[in-house]
Amino acid sequence: MHPSLQTALPCALLLLSFGLASVANAATLSPQPSLDARHQGLLKEYCAECHNEKKQKGKFRVDTLPLTIATLQDAERWQKVLNQLNSGEMPPEEEKQPSRESKTEFLDDLANVMVAARNALNDQKGEIILRRLNRREYRNTLRELLGVEINVSDLPADSATGTFDTVGSNLFMSANQFEQYQTLGREALEEAFAHHAAANVTKTFRYEAEESSKALAKLHTDRIEAAERAQQWADAVEKAAQRPENADTVAALRKAAKNNEEFRRSWNKIIGAPAPEDFGFKTVENNADKANGALSYKTPRGLGYRRPYYEYYLRQPALETGAYLTSDGEFSVMSVLVPFDFPPGEHVVRIRAAATPDAPPERRFLVFGINGYHAKALSTHEVKGTMEAPEIIEIPLTLTRKHNDHSERQIFIREKGPRDHYSLSQPFFNQATGRNGFGPEVAIWVDWIEVERLSRSGKPTPPGFAALNIPLDDKAPPIPPAELHAALERFCKEAFRHVPPAEGYVDRLQAIYEARRNEGEKHSAALKETLSAILASPKFLYLAEPAPDNRRRHLSDAELATRLSYFLWSAPPDAILQDLVQRGEMGKPEVLHAQTDRLLSDPRSKAFVSAFTHQWLGLDRLDFFEINRKIHPRFDQSVKIEARNEVYETFAHLVQHNASLTDLLKADYVVINGVLADFYGIEGIHGDAFRKVPLPHGSPRGGLLGMAAIHVMGGNGERTNPVERGAWVLRKLLNDPPPPAPANVPQIARLAGKVLTTRERIQAHQEDAQCASCHRKIDPIGFGLENFDAVGLWRTEDSYALSDANGKPDPKTKKSWTIEAAATLHKGPTFRDYFELRELIAARSDSFAHGFHKALVEYALGRPCGFSDAPLLEELFRKGTAQHFAVRSLIHSLVASKEFQTK
Repeated sequence: MHPSLQTALPCALLLLSFGLASVANAATLSPQPSLDARHQGLLKEYCAECHNEKKQKGKFRVDTLPLTIATLQDAERWQKVLNQLNSGEMPPEEEKQPSRESKTEFLDDLANVMVAARNALNDQKGEIILRRLNRREYRNTLRELLGVEINVSDLPADSATGTFDTVGSNLFMSANQFEQYQTLGREALEEAFAHHAAANVTKTFRYEAEESSKALAKLHTDRIEAAERAQQWADAVEKAAQRPENADTVAALRKAAKNNEEFRRSWNKIIGAPAPEDFGFKTVENNADKANGALSYKTPRGLGYRRPYYEYYLRQPALETGAYLTSDGEFSVMSVLVPFDFPPGEHVVRIRAAATPDAPPERRFLVFGINGYHAKALSTHEVKGTMEAPEIIEIPLTLTRKHNDHSERQIFIREKGPRDHYSLSQPFFNQATGRNGFGPEVAIWVDWIEVERLSRSGKPTPPGFAALNIPLDDKAPPIPPAELHAALERFCKEAFRHVPPAEGYVDRLQAIYEARRNEGEKHSAALKETLSAILASPKFLYLAEPAPDNRRRHLSDAELATRLSYFLWSAPPDAILQDLVQRGEMGKPEVLHAQTDRLLSDPRSKAFVSAFTHQWLGLDRLDFFEINRKIHPRFDQSVKIEARNEVYETFAHLVQHNASLTDLLKADYVVINGVLADFYGIEGIHGDAFRKVPLPHGSPRGGLLGMAAIHVMGGNGERTNPVERGAWVLRKLLNDPPPPAPANVPQIARLAGKVLTTRERIQAHQEDAQCASCHRKIDPIGFGLENFDAVGLWRTEDSYALSDANGKPDPKTKKSWTIEAAATLHKGPTFRDYFELRELIAARSDSFAHGFHKALVEYALGRPCGFSDAPLLEELFRKGTAQHFAVRSLIHSLVASKEFQTK
């Protein structure tokens, strides 16, 4: 982008953070954005007196402003007008002011024209520039070549504001990145060599869960015995305190102490009082409180607090063969250390478990993760087995060479729910204790946890190693130079996606290997260093489609296969595509159609589904803030993970079944699993797999607006934000994005300290013209979604209270109200509730399809979708309309287009 454009359109550039891919529908694709001539009157009446040929205040004239924005200079001048009016600085307060209505209309039109100008001036005219692999593609390409996964998070982020990570203009390269690529390439090779060396190794380890029960029983017994010793010590201190010579000291200590425990902390000031060590308690290092060990058994955090719970636990059945996951305390997490002699590679974790007969539905889920108490949850699993017939849950696990320290090899399971948040586990325990006297009832019993390291025997050798086809270990005899040269050439061709290396390149690689060997390095080390140079070379890192004469040309079969595979797999062409390339059949329409179907049906298409959907719908906002679990306790880590997955899985369902894109606006089904069914209150759905579930009539679910993830993004983790929700609907569903928020708009001071409903607070913005120009379009939609709370659960009431001095809600100021979802769309119809709003949005499916097409073109072609793409968009829309916007068919239409198949 030209730097002057970045200066000229700072406001318009903000829109990119919300998804430029869906800025305008086909009807607004005008190459020269223009402002309506009726607005010249406002400028003439209120601005021209100070900004004309003679006066030129601020060295600025409005009498020469062109209505059509055709150049960067035009854009700069109009941006200044927009900024001044938005800030309220112009016209000056002492001068005559335009009416609120006329100013609102002018700001609305000008802001939208500036957005259109940004698109027009940044149109690439269909050119696709040379680009490197993005982080996802780089990781996947290494996986397909070497058969290993590596962490690429240290590489710079790929996506600029509002664009896809496939857009070439974002994928620049720095000198530091080349070094990072070589480091990552070495790591991938080290990992791959380790996997290859242990390809046929099989190992199994089992942890019997009754060991946890035995440990808890011993802990309980030890604590009871310690409590008895603590009582004996306390009695001895009290006896010493009765001695006459201690009377004055004891009186002073008791006066200063809040309770007996605090009094005994000063035992060493009492003549004749025994030390806690005399009763078997260890001294706490670097702690003046020598009685700490003994006193802990007499405090709320000691045995007196946990004893009833432990005694309840030890009365449970089947402790001799297993253990229960507790809700809090030392045994709430069951951890297993994978033995260090298990080599890196693919593993499977098996858990034999059962739900107790009285376990409520929401407590029949266990969380699996890695790294113990600093836990990273990886997956959640519903426990469907019973105590009479436990089930075995299987979970795949990949261990890498980096899993060599204690924490990284420590896997864990725990019960889903409050245990994943420190602020909830203790209140959850206390609430249950108040109800039954001991604490939460146990819900999940575990028999054993087993880890098996899987052999690769019988599986295909990764293409990189198959291409090398030489010994990799250091015990093999020296490799003849001609054989090594041929091996390196084969590896290069595989790594470069079957493009032969340049003349002399393999000779230089062989020279690297020989130099390393001459310096004393072993064969494997020299070979890995040589191969790492290949993995950091431009032919590996870049997707090149050269066009020497700078004219449009058809892609070669190899280029077409590469473009297709990186579009739908984010990975290089597989052997089937390469075979079609070799046979010269890749470009045949029927072959291309069949291969597109095959790639979409392959599990690797999940890379397309998740990456495209995540960026298209802006799901990164899910991670912008933490959910306040005290307000929304049910939205735990597991629900957050599955709420994101619901969006992916629903789009995947559309792709796999060629269902209509309009199902994302309204549907009579959801695609969920057991975790989300429990969260949404949909009965009868169990298991970890996502599947299509029909909805009863009148359900608010179905489509994007019924998904928790969408509503979480429209809030701040505590309360809803109707403005954010309304703007998201305009941007993503109606393809009618509001202009970016103006800078320097002052807060509405008169609202400070007032307890208002959400609607009252937001409607106040429409009293100011610079706010009303956007809010009048945004707010009604946001009001219509208010029945969903900040985590997407349905509600009919809301409340608000001011915070007290401690930052907590002040009940004296609390205001509750019944949610009114009715509103009137700007220049549109009135709706009475969410359901009518959803119908109105679903009726705008054409606009939704236009936005989707633009996003798909940008993602697939790796460049912004500009005005020159109007014919392509119109053709996609025409075909989509005829096919009821069936998603797989839309993808086929794009792949079959001239734009996809040419450079």
